Amino acid sequence: MKEKLKEAVSGKNDKKARDLLFKFITLVVAVSMILLFCSLLGQDRDGRTQIVDEDGGEEYMESSADLSTEEELRLEQILSLIRGVGEVDVMITYMEPDASRSVFSAEDTGETRQVRGVIAAAEGADSPVVRQEITDAVTSVFHIPTSSVMVFQRESRTGF
Repeated sequence: MKEKLKEAVSGKNDKKARDLLFKFITLVVAVSMILLFCSLLGQDRDGRTQIVDEDGGEEYMESSADLSTEEELRLEQILSLIRGVGEVDVMITYMEPDASRSVFSAEDTGETRQVRGVIAAAEGADSPVVRQEITDAVTSVFHIPTSSVMVFQRESRTGF
């Protein structure tokens, strides 16, 4: 059987077919490598796709305040009044995504949204005491466990 295959491949017409197949496979491998290389150039080291605005991303920083809910703005305001906290940004996640209900008021239905977790980035969070005070304040307001609250040191925005 091997001999028959060798004889079929050794013919002149089959040689042209082999060359064409070889060129096709080489082309497919080259295109695959180019696509892989291009996709790697657009990714950050941790695998996330990096998107850079023309103005250096400041537009995202300005519009992030528009995305804050009433509860987040109110919590940021209260937490920033605690001694040593400084400027603070807060993100609240909820069990259900219904944005029409509030955490702080029962409105018409008598139901409030249940908080799943809170992330806070505060200037004074490098101090363990300040970090604990932020955690205590958030856990007492939303009645969530301390494991659902993450507090981080906020990066200074003086460079903008």
